[in-house]
Amino acid sequence: MQESKHRRQTVYWLAAILCAVAIAITFVKVKYLNFSLSDKASFYYQADATLSFEAKKGADVKLNISLPEKTPLYYFGRDPSGDSRFKIIRENGLARAAAEFVCTNSGWQNISYRFKIIPKSGVAENADFNLPPESEKFPQVSDATKLAAAKLVKKIDPEGNMTSRNFAAALFRELAAMPPEQKKVFSPLSGSSGTLEAADLILSLKKIPSRVVRGIFLNEQSRSSQAAQFLEVWCGNSWIMFKPSSGEEQKPKDFLVLQRSGKSLYEISGASNSSLRFSVTKVPQGAASLNRIRADVIGKQKLSDFSLFSLPASEQNVFKRLTLLPLAILFIVIARNIIGIQTMGTFMPVLIAMAFLEMNLVSGLLCFGIILTVGLSIRFWLSKLNLLMVPRISAVVVVVILIMQAISIAGNILKLPDFMSVTFFPLIIIAWTIERASTIWEEDGAGHTLKQLAASLITAVFSYLVLSNSYLQYLLYTFAELNLAILGIILLLGTYTGYRLTELLRFKSLVNK
Repeated sequence: MQESKHRRQTVYWLAAILCAVAIAITFVKVKYLNFSLSDKASFYYQADATLSFEAKKGADVKLNISLPEKTPLYYFGRDPSGDSRFKIIRENGLARAAAEFVCTNSGWQNISYRFKIIPKSGVAENADFNLPPESEKFPQVSDATKLAAAKLVKKIDPEGNMTSRNFAAALFRELAAMPPEQKKVFSPLSGSSGTLEAADLILSLKKIPSRVVRGIFLNEQSRSSQAAQFLEVWCGNSWIMFKPSSGEEQKPKDFLVLQRSGKSLYEISGASNSSLRFSVTKVPQGAASLNRIRADVIGKQKLSDFSLFSLPASEQNVFKRLTLLPLAILFIVIARNIIGIQTMGTFMPVLIAMAFLEMNLVSGLLCFGIILTVGLSIRFWLSKLNLLMVPRISAVVVVVILIMQAISIAGNILKLPDFMSVTFFPLIIIAWTIERASTIWEEDGAGHTLKQLAASLITAVFSYLVLSNSYLQYLLYTFAELNLAILGIILLLGTYTGYRLTELLRFKSLVNK
């Protein structure tokens, strides 16, 4: 008895220390390091331009990457924590990050240029980039290409009286529907890049000014992605941006232009099979102060970079998705140990909720319901074959894979992109849920099984609401030390041995007697 009391006191002290440390660190960051508890506070974007290539050992590699164009909305600056091999050069008035080095290894290699994008407060977009084109383009193409372009122009605008705006939209729609073999007359490229290049060529031949725009979206939805491409067309008094795949006019939000009218975003020699990808993440201004103080105190670069904010933007975006897991786990502990909700597996609702994040809640619930219904039906049939447990569960895993493939194909045919993301569901967890539900059905009946499945789904929905909360994500990522407080609360809940809420309701009549 005495030993049990001593253990409880140890847990209480440990929980108190963890909470005190979390509160103290948070206070210091807010009071002295310019961090804010509000997610609307000052911030900047950290962007990583990562160039992947294949080179031989000893190869002399030269490369340069196009940097963002001057804009009234943002300041730009090099991040000192990036690769030191880069230097800034200027070509035709535009900045490029250049590097030259000798490869020390053979095979695939990466090099990243890191820069900051700082929003200007209280500044609206102006007409700096709405100036008319300086000169017309005169593309050098074959007679066959000119003839094919003339036929296409005649087909789109037989009377020749369409406005530049309407003609550009119609041209994109026509090119999008054109077979790839026919489109190669205008461009050797495939996909949206080929459509964009073909449209730019045809518009130039029709003497309608146009220019290719390449840039990145300042959001954190993807881990890394290639630059987005649009075509701007001069429509009399302004440039209008069009989406290559559909011909729709675009005014993309938080779109940062990297290059206009250039041939390529990057140039490289001495290597092959190269590709350029970008990742962007939002960083609170206080992180810069923290890094400076840490560098002054520690002095060593490798140690002073010991922070989540020094990670590449793509990795930070991953951790931002994971940062709310401790809070979701705390919710599961409360749901099971305090409320008394029975779920199919301890953390199964959290894993299902993470899949919902990649889709959307309604589509996720529909997909989960389809997989579970079809999977359970096949599992009941398998039980009649009297298979051993491991082969039976393995068969269920294979069945779940086939169901996911069928849902993804159906989503593609029906143009439902959320259903194509069904692969984000945890395969083994779903297979084990089907197996467990089938076993409970056989032992305790359908009512008990459906009750547990419903409880699991409700818990998963609440976990999704926690995981999708942008403010909580900001708070627990910026103040990662708050996870110590969550750990302390979980330890305290681990000592609770009283009645759960559902048990109090269950035995309410006995208590009244």
